[in-house]
Amino acid sequence: MFHQDRGAVSGGVRDTARADEHLLDESLLVEPDVRRRPWREFLGSTPGRLSLLAVALVTVALTAGIVTSVVIDARQQRMETLRAHTEPLADAAQHLFSSLSVADAAATSSFIAGAIEPLAVRDRYNQAIADASNALVTASYGVTSGDVDTLRLLTEMSRHLAVYTDLVATARSNDAAGNPVGVAYLGTASGLMQDTILPLAERLYNEQSGAVADTQSHTARLPVTAILVASAGVVVLAAAHTYVAHLSRRRINPGLACAAVLLAALVVWIVVAGLLSTSASERARTDGAEPLAAVTKARILAQQARADETLGLLRPGFDPAGADYTRHTDALTAILNSDASRNAVVAPAIDEASAAFEGWRSAHRELQQKLTDGNYQGAADIAVGPGSTASTATFRALDEALDDAITTLRTEELDAMRESYRTMAALAVAGIVLAVTAAVAVIAGIEPRVGEYH
Repeated sequence: MFHQDRGAVSGGVRDTARADEHLLDESLLVEPDVRRRPWREFLGSTPGRLSLLAVALVTVALTAGIVTSVVIDARQQRMETLRAHTEPLADAAQHLFSSLSVADAAATSSFIAGAIEPLAVRDRYNQAIADASNALVTASYGVTSGDVDTLRLLTEMSRHLAVYTDLVATARSNDAAGNPVGVAYLGTASGLMQDTILPLAERLYNEQSGAVADTQSHTARLPVTAILVASAGVVVLAAAHTYVAHLSRRRINPGLACAAVLLAALVVWIVVAGLLSTSASERARTDGAEPLAAVTKARILAQQARADETLGLLRPGFDPAGADYTRHTDALTAILNSDASRNAVVAPAIDEASAAFEGWRSAHRELQQKLTDGNYQGAADIAVGPGSTASTATFRALDEALDDAITTLRTEELDAMRESYRTMAALAVAGIVLAVTAAVAVIAGIEPRVGEYH
C-alpha cells in the first residue's frame, strides 16, 4: 500500500514537470528597461531644431556686434593716440628743432656784431632757449612711459642743452672781458648744438612724423573685418528666415526679418561711416601730413643754411661758397619748387617763402662778394645787420612764411583727423545695441513657432 502511494506521487510530480515545460514565462513579455534620453528626442523634433536655430542665430547676431565694436574701438583708440600724443609730439619736436636753431644763430650773431651785443639779439636768444625748454616739456607730456627710446632722446637733449647754455654763457663773459677764448667756447657750444643736439631733435621729429604717417595710412582703410562679419550675419539670418517661413508655411517671419534688417543697417552704417572716415584720414595725410613734412623739412634746411652762413664768419679760412650752405640751399630750393609743398591752402605762404628765399640768397651773394674783396665788416653787416635787405631780415621773412605754412597745414591735418574720428564715434556702441536688438528679434520670431508644437 505504501509502495503504491509512493509510485503515485512520483508519477504526479513527473506529470507536473511535463506540464510546466509547456507553460509561457510571462517575464519574457516585458521589454527590458532601456535608459531614455528625452533631450535627444527633443533635439530631434521640430521644436528642438527651431530652438537650436534660435541659439545659433542669437550667437551670430551678437558676434557681429562684438566684432564691429572691437574693430571700431581699436581704430578709435589708435586715432585718439594719434591726436593726443603722436601728432603733438611731432609738432613739439619740430618747434624744438626750430627754437634750438634760432638760439644757436642768435648766439653766433652776437659775436659777429662786435663787442657790444645788440639787445634784440640777446632777447632773441633768450626767447629761443625758453621756447626750446617749453617744447621739451610739451614733448615729454606726449610720451608714454613705455616709449623708452623717445624718453632717452628727450633726456639726452635736456642734458646737452644745459651744457650748451653754460658754454654760451662762458663765451659771452669772456667776450665781454675782451678774452679771445670766448670765440673758442662759442665754437664748442655751436659744435655741440650742430653735431649732437640738433641731430637728436631731427631724429625725434622724423620718428614721430613717421608714426603719424603710419597711423594715418592705417586709418585710411575700410574696417573690412567688421563689414565681412556683419554681412555674413545678414546672409545667415536671411537663409534662416527662408527656412522658418517654409517650415511654418508663412511668407514672413517678422522677428527674423527684423533681425536681418537690423544687421543690414549695421553693415550700411559701417560702410558709409567707414568711407567718410577713410576719406577724412586720406585728406589728413595728403593735404596735411605729407605737405607738412615737406615744409617742415624746408624750414629745417633753411635754419641749417643760416647756421652755416653765420658760423662761417667766425671760422678762419671761411669759404664764401661753403659746401654745407650750398647743399642745404639746393635741397631747400627743390622742396619749395616741388608739388609736395604746393598745397592749395598754403600756396600763398609758399610763394612768400620763395620770394624771401630769393632775397636771402641775394644778400648771401653780396656777403660772399664782400668777403672776396676782404671787407669782413661789410660781410658781417650783411649777415647780422638791421637792414631790410640784410640776411637777418630776409631769413626771418623766409622762416616766418614757412612757420605760417606749417601752422596752416597742421590745422588742416587736425581738422581732418577730428572729422575722421567723429564719423565713427558712435559706431562701437551702436554695433552692440543693434546686435542685441537683433538677438531679441530672433527670439521673438522663433519662440511662437516653437510654441505651436506644444
